Amino acid sequence: MDNKNELKKWFILIFVFLVGYWIINNMNEVGRIINYLVNIAFPFILGGCLAFIINIPMGFFEKKIRRKNKNTKKQNRKLIRILSMILAITIIILIITLVINLIIPRLIEVVNLLIENIPYYIEKVTNFAREHSENMPNINEMLNNVNKEEVKNQVISLILNLLSSSISLVSNLISGIANFFIAIVFAIYILIDKEKLKMQVKKLLNVYLSEDKANRLIEIGRMSRNTFKSFFTVQCLEATILGTLCIIGMLILRIPYAMSIGVLIGVTALIPVVGAFIGIAIGAVLIVAVNPLKAITFIIFVIILQQIEGNLIYPKVVGNSVGLPGIWVLFAVTVGASLAGVVGMLIGVPTMTIIYNILRKKVNTQY
Repeated sequence: MDNKNELKKWFILIFVFLVGYWIINNMNEVGRIINYLVNIAFPFILGGCLAFIINIPMGFFEKKIRRKNKNTKKQNRKLIRILSMILAITIIILIITLVINLIIPRLIEVVNLLIENIPYYIEKVTNFAREHSENMPNINEMLNNVNKEEVKNQVISLILNLLSSSISLVSNLISGIANFFIAIVFAIYILIDKEKLKMQVKKLLNVYLSEDKANRLIEIGRMSRNTFKSFFTVQCLEATILGTLCIIGMLILRIPYAMSIGVLIGVTALIPVVGAFIGIAIGAVLIVAVNPLKAITFIIFVIILQQIEGNLIYPKVVGNSVGLPGIWVLFAVTVGASLAGVVGMLIGVPTMTIIYNILRKKVNTQY
């Protein structure tokens, strides 16, 4: 029996070594295979993500309705779930539509304004430089040789390239409508029969794994669900508070585009650590086209607001929801951004929290 087990171990070791050797020598081929499999699985991965997001408000509505109708039959429970799901999807769509309608028209308006005022800005900068460069003949000569029309064309070309990239992004999104439709249908199926799916997964784990390993995986799955749910709920609450305070402050200070930029700050604040700075940068660009001095006021105001919100409001309202030390939050955001851009930044923190908690529990049981 021992010889058989030893032979089995050697066989597995040799097999793993050969597979690893083939992967190392065929990285391009492996990359293509992985990319192909990801493209096939993408609608279902997206559907799972959508189901998770929709489930948060859906669960809230479902509990509220059931609390009012305690003696509900099985048939009525399904109707309550469908109604809750429709309410949740409607609210999410309304929020996305509101954000787009508040931000995109302002961006288009500012781009048009910048293009119209390019000659004026060039004239102002040139006059300012001339006034302060009397003792610098080289600068004067350079300024005299500046071709305003050429500079204008270069700036317009840059803006058009940015718009072209945005249009390309939009066209890619439109081309993925079929995938999104499959994802929505898949998400709806998951949400309607989520208890049944949970039971099926448990049975599957118990059939192919030992009881201890099955229970461990179920525990990790439960912890992952709670961590992601807590993180996204907290981030949405914090973003709403920050965005609302930003709108109020900008209205008091008479800074233009208060509503649009407040919403923008709230949306970008969903990204941990760097999100609000992205919002500040875009907001400042929007304001500077109208009033440069107000842009400076805006930057100072939002930085102060962030300090107040981060040190006073955030700890009281949401606390340490994910329980991840600050150094690992920064690490998770940086690595997440490198691997998957904005999506990586969003899911990096809760993913790192799960890994951190698993390792911490393992280490604490050993020592």
